[in-house]
Amino acid sequence: MAKIGYYVHGRGRGHASRALPILGALRERGHELRIYGGGQAADLLGALPEHRLVRPIHRGLAGVIELPRRLAKEIVEQAGFRPDAIVSDGDVPSLLAARALGIPAVALGHDLVFSRCRLPEGLPRLRVLACRRTTWASSRARRAVAVHFLPIEPETPGTLVARPERRLAPARAGEPGAVVCYFSECDARRVLELVARDGRRVVAFGDAGLDVPGVEARPFDPGAFLAHLEGASAVVTTAGSNVLAECVLAGKPVLALYDDRHNEQTLNALLAERAGVAVASSLAALSPAVVGRFFDRCRAADFARVDLERALPSAPSAVLALLDEACAGASR
Repeated sequence: MAKIGYYVHGRGRGHASRALPILGALRERGHELRIYGGGQAADLLGALPEHRLVRPIHRGLAGVIELPRRLAKEIVEQAGFRPDAIVSDGDVPSLLAARALGIPAVALGHDLVFSRCRLPEGLPRLRVLACRRTTWASSRARRAVAVHFLPIEPETPGTLVARPERRLAPARAGEPGAVVCYFSECDARRVLELVARDGRRVVAFGDAGLDVPGVEARPFDPGAFLAHLEGASAVVTTAGSNVLAECVLAGKPVLALYDDRHNEQTLNALLAERAGVAVASSLAALSPAVVGRFFDRCRAADFARVDLERALPSAPSAVLALLDEACAGASR
């Protein structure tokens, strides 16, 4: 049994939802855990008995100010806990603390695809470089799991490419044939008005207070989302890596939306469109014509199917393999 410090970045729900099956696998192995996460990660992880609240590192000046404070706190915390290894899903201070204390670490994240994997040619170079800058701490980790929604080859030694664990939909059924929507960090009203044109049945997760004709707005609930995804005819979503993986695993066509200011989601949408599993559109360029073409392709079944479960190992199995290696190396 090993002692593991597990850190989860607090911006968005994807990091925390990915962490849950990994943490379950670590418990099954009998490892002693301390789980650290704040922000939206705490919404999903806060009920776990091993959870400890930490302040998330946000983008911009606030993150620059918070980073040295968090680093100092994590050095003190981990010097007291003395873990055998640290797992960091997008959390920079924990990786820096692990390096300062000589603790083996495993970096985990979807953005590691852009710094540690072999990318297809023709992607916007400046956007790729911008994504690489945000992973400066993770890119230097000796061991890393790059989580992706498509098959891709690692380029940096010590890197495993994995997919999120496919979560089974609960027994309760969603609305069959509906268009399922999920948006993070954007004004969903205009998008939903376009999607709901012509009487389409739309179920939107994330903001239960939205009042758009023809749209059933629900708060985000992982079980309900999966139940509706299982029977969905199509998905319209902002292009987060985790939700795209859920759609690829379920074999659902996607209208992948992105804010032009968000480099990672822009690249995710472009990669999904190149693979034939999605139509990509910026939020600014979204129009009735774009939405109409997407639904025309849905009716024609004009989207690729990718067997992601066969192509890539699951994130829990990849993390366990690298932790086994890290802990064995530390004991020698």
